[in-house]
Amino acid sequence: MKGSEEKVSNQIVQFIRRQVNTRKADCVVIGISGGLDSAVAASLAVRALGPDKVFGLVLPDSAVTPKKDTRHAVDLVKQLKMRHKLIELKDVKRQLLLGLPRNKLAIGNLLVRLRMILLYYHASILNGLVLGTGDKSELSLGYFTKHGDGAADLLPIGNLYKTEVRAIAKYLNVPTAIINKKSSARLWKGHTAEGEIGLSYNDIDLILKKWDRKLPLEPKLKKKAVRISKLMEKNRHKQEMPITCKIMWH
Repeated sequence: MKGSEEKVSNQIVQFIRRQVNTRKADCVVIGISGGLDSAVAASLAVRALGPDKVFGLVLPDSAVTPKKDTRHAVDLVKQLKMRHKLIELKDVKRQLLLGLPRNKLAIGNLLVRLRMILLYYHASILNGLVLGTGDKSELSLGYFTKHGDGAADLLPIGNLYKTEVRAIAKYLNVPTAIINKKSSARLWKGHTAEGEIGLSYNDIDLILKKWDRKLPLEPKLKKKAVRISKLMEKNRHKQEMPITCKIMWH
């Protein structure tokens, strides 16, 4: 198993290095959340480019971001010796929401899009590429914010299921506290991905892999598969380019 994880890691390292060179970028810019996916993506980027060419942004909203997430994020960038900056978003978000109608999901998505604005701002200044942290499980489900964490120039772990990312994290010696943490975009207090989706990533990945390989599902998985199908259909618009009106001149 270790050989597979080493092989996959090396492929991703080569991918990052090749893309940065081909696009004549000076670095990559990545949001560091204190979670699994960003820790793995950042670790691979540092292997690919060296710590001086990886710029990490830690972007907590202390109203909803647990202190331990921020601590894990800061500890990780220091461990990786990355260039980094911490920007607190609580007051910025509060100012933007003044006079606006309140909706929990809309506010959560606003926060994610604020983070992406800052990632692209710094990428522009640094002549960098925004390194996305989405994995195959999230991308397949459409479980991301459109024009938020779904926006990126590179998706180094976009072909790895969440359970595979966890295995790679162990190979890369990502801190255990991050590996064992429940996945969450921290859209609101107490938010977890599995809680919102209603399924564990073990079940999600098992079903997605069987669909990929055109294998039959066991009866116990079929009800869960229906839930996944509905979520994928609901989020299909996130996978598509904006629809352009076709003009008939004649």
